[in-house]
Amino acid sequence: MILDTEKMLKNCQKGQWSVDDFDWTQTPTVKLSKEDEMRFCQYYMDMSFIERIAGDLFLSLSKRLEDPTLIAIYETFVVDELRHSHAAAKLMDYFDVHHYKVYTPNKSMLNFIPAFSDLVKTVNPAFANSMMTAGELVLDIALLRGINEAIDDPLSKAVVEKINQDESRHLAMDFYMTEYCSENNMKTVEKAKLNFQHPMLRLLRASPGFANEVFLRPMQRVDPNNKQMEAVAKRLRRIYLKPEVQNNPAAKQMNAIFDWMEGPIGSKVGPVLEKTLSRITRLDFSWVYAGSLNNLKIEKDEWAGSTTAIEMADKVVNH
Repeated sequence: MILDTEKMLKNCQKGQWSVDDFDWTQTPTVKLSKEDEMRFCQYYMDMSFIERIAGDLFLSLSKRLEDPTLIAIYETFVVDELRHSHAAAKLMDYFDVHHYKVYTPNKSMLNFIPAFSDLVKTVNPAFANSMMTAGELVLDIALLRGINEAIDDPLSKAVVEKINQDESRHLAMDFYMTEYCSENNMKTVEKAKLNFQHPMLRLLRASPGFANEVFLRPMQRVDPNNKQMEAVAKRLRRIYLKPEVQNNPAAKQMNAIFDWMEGPIGSKVGPVLEKTLSRITRLDFSWVYAGSLNNLKIEKDEWAGSTTAIEMADKVVNH
């Protein structure tokens, strides 16, 4: 995967911006119902903390690297995520026209954050990068884009456009590092002993509530046709199908899951589980099949081309 890291660093430094570049004294051009105003303000409050989670993961990854250029790139990403956090908080205040309530972070997310933060400090960097790739596609790109499309407001659209410019650089590095982790060993740390308070077990306990309340239900409202989620599923599958990443342990795991889903057992059991889970949660999980080979209509070896990471990231953001 072609990526000029020196050029990427210069782009990261050149692409810095400030939330103060925007006029926050204006009022929203769109009139929201009470329910929508409260709903979108909560989304932006949660997004503010999600961005800080991403910053913590980038910081953790930077400490595993030896290459000074890669370290410097990730340090700019930490700054980016803090800025995105501030921007999301400002958007919450911007849309909080009637002050119906005091907005606080979702409780499920507050349970998720410490477990996630502890886990990324010890987990294999390949899996940490995989978490970041999926997280940025799903939360920063799909959810933020879905919210932005649901609210037709010039200021929010302009702010989100700037955030997405940053995210295109982040995703380019995510794709690049997916291959990098296939070819290079990164710093490891002593793993925590497996017990009831192990970060992975804590994360497994906290993840369902976080995924459901902070992401899946909001996405169901802003993306009822699963357009964004199907695009995410396809893009993730395309990344992991590339021959250059097949030595990446996270790619191996994801491909094994997809192979099972598309195999003789999974193809029969999977839809039943999906429909059962959908009935229980009242959420549509059909988008998970968008990344199947049948839906992509490709063969694995078709992804051996020379598409650059930046081109891939630009497609994620712009298409």
